[in-house]
Amino acid sequence: MILAVGCLVDLERRGPDSPDAEKYHNLARAALCEIPVMEEPNVETITALFYEIWYLLVFSDKKKAAGYAWGLMGLTAKLAQSIGLHRNGGKAKVIPEEIEKRRSLFWELLYLDARLSLSLGRPPSLSIKHMDCKRPSYSPDGGYDPSESLHFYQEWKHSCYLNCLAPVLDAISTPNLDYDTVLDLDKNIRDFSIPLHLRDGVTHRSLIMQRASLSTALEAVLLQLHRSFFTRALSGPEEAFNRRHKYAPSVVAVFLSASRMIATVQDLYHREPQLTARILGYWSNAFSAAVALCLLVSRAPFTCLSPAALQELERARLLFKSAKDTCPRALQVIPILETMIEKASDIYNRWSNGQEVPTIILRHTDEFNDIDHNSGPYATPQPEQAFMTPQPPSDCFSKTHRSLSQCIVEVHQRAKSLFPMRKPCMCSAATSASCPPSHSWSPPPNIPQTSPVLPDLYSSTTSTQGLLPCNGPVLPPPLSPASKLAVVDTLNFELGALNPSSDQSWMAWF
Repeated sequence: MILAVGCLVDLERRGPDSPDAEKYHNLARAALCEIPVMEEPNVETITALFYEIWYLLVFSDKKKAAGYAWGLMGLTAKLAQSIGLHRNGGKAKVIPEEIEKRRSLFWELLYLDARLSLSLGRPPSLSIKHMDCKRPSYSPDGGYDPSESLHFYQEWKHSCYLNCLAPVLDAISTPNLDYDTVLDLDKNIRDFSIPLHLRDGVTHRSLIMQRASLSTALEAVLLQLHRSFFTRALSGPEEAFNRRHKYAPSVVAVFLSASRMIATVQDLYHREPQLTARILGYWSNAFSAAVALCLLVSRAPFTCLSPAALQELERARLLFKSAKDTCPRALQVIPILETMIEKASDIYNRWSNGQEVPTIILRHTDEFNDIDHNSGPYATPQPEQAFMTPQPPSDCFSKTHRSLSQCIVEVHQRAKSLFPMRKPCMCSAATSASCPPSHSWSPPPNIPQTSPVLPDLYSSTTSTQGLLPCNGPVLPPPLSPASKLAVVDTLNFELGALNPSSDQSWMAWF
């Protein structure tokens, strides 16, 4: 398995389509079949299985790779427990170096199992509640500059498991998860920072890759935490979405993390294009992030998030197009990605031009009451509300991390620069002339300005300037239903097409 991974990252002697990696992968699987894995498990066998799982998740382009990895993870966890890796010490006396090796292996299995479980929405095979294995010592690698050693990266991953992954897995397994618990977990994850030496000014290849892995890992945890609530908020028609929807923070959280995920892969590809193109896990994450943004624009074009989401979708489009010649995953999904983006852009343009859009339910709210001003088919007239005493509006962001409010401020700034002459809300021709500005989530939160939370729109890697002109986005050219639309017939943005409790393989992050 080491040779298989080595062939994939050998940039000098092997091309991206070299068959050597898969040959070594098959040889490793054959070798495992030649030994009594169940009867005589040992550390070496479990290590080989660990790399097999890692290879399937990060490098494999097979359709069912995640399913294979899930099955192998269950077997590997049982074998690890059978030789006492989960216990402090072991049944036999071993040298200190062997103890360190066993601890490192088990904590890597814990982290990988948690990431895989969270991605697939399935129970983990290992739990911190049933182990007392101590953490490794995280000594710097011999012969390397301490600042470039892997021990910082490993220590962060294991701390991430304790502080982020394990609590999230415990929470989402609860039948009736309280939304306040989700917001508390969100705050803990956002306050869990990346090591200082991996933040800015990193130039060494190994550190660049480590920083990207840590950044995408945190965003993936946040996206998985909010995924079901994001879908519920935009599913309707039981409860129309607006800025005071109880799950509105999850919509903002998914938008922010999806935007960061795409920007991280873009920055990594700009710095290390050849190596990034061969790690297919990054491209799967970026594609799933684009799917989430397309869903947001299609279901809620009236929010201030939509113009910024279209900009981030254009970032994703440019990223995948730039990598199509070197990354097979990028080339594979470009037709699907372009079709989704064009669908979302078309919905946004139809809404902004005053046309009825079947994917959304418009509900107008004023500053105090949820009074329905819409005369469309989904209106719920409640005339008695006009005689009620106005009550102060509830702020669903009062318990959230301040970065979510900061995100709303920044997207307001983007929308204002894109559409300086546009009114706050232009929902449809049937809308009352005195339409309140709730659909644009105006006014923005009044918070102290801090460092930006959204990725730089005009970075050196690419420029999205001119994506959306000041008078509104340009309608995309007509599509050929016989070609691209047939590819994405399983991706349905219509109301009622999504089940929050279903296995959303099209919106999964690892």
